[in-house]
Amino acid sequence: MERQIKNHKNFKIIEYRPEYKEKYKELNYEWLEKYFEIEPSDEKILSDPEKEIIDKNGFIFFALFKEEVIGTCTLVKHDDTNYELSKMCVVEKYQGKGAGKKLIEKAISKALSIGVKRIFLYTSKKLTPAINLYTKKGFKIISKSTILNSSYKRDSIYMFYDLNNDCDKDKLKLLLVL
Repeated sequence: MERQIKNHKNFKIIEYRPEYKEKYKELNYEWLEKYFEIEPSDEKILSDPEKEIIDKNGFIFFALFKEEVIGTCTLVKHDDTNYELSKMCVVEKYQGKGAGKKLIEKAISKALSIGVKRIFLYTSKKLTPAINLYTKKGFKIISKSTILNSSYKRDSIYMFYDLNNDCDKDKLKLLLVL
């Protein structure tokens, strides 16, 4: 099995399906409890993702391996040009094998396809592998976000991805076809 999951082509990325609602909550609880704590705003989003994300023109993506949900991430709408990449997690045994990369690529491609100008995120200094992944995918660290106002107790590093960059657009158009 290790051999199969080394190749990121074995991961399939899909958009939100109601039957995966509990898996979305479970995966996020797992990483939040490992590194932080579940805060009221986490609970609100994770308990009703349709109302808090989907119905507000946001998106939730799932990474599947052999039809098993092994990762997820969310695009939260802040306004017509700014979305937040949030609730990104991959089951520990699948980390470092490409699922996170494919989730980010799908989120960026979706944002590009609907005319988003910037994707913001915040992460923690504790999550070095995540910071490295975001950086490799083109996110840049900024001192403070004027779009995101973190209500979380956990330390935050703000990052953004500029979809106005023409070079990035050309690369992402190719991803939309894949």
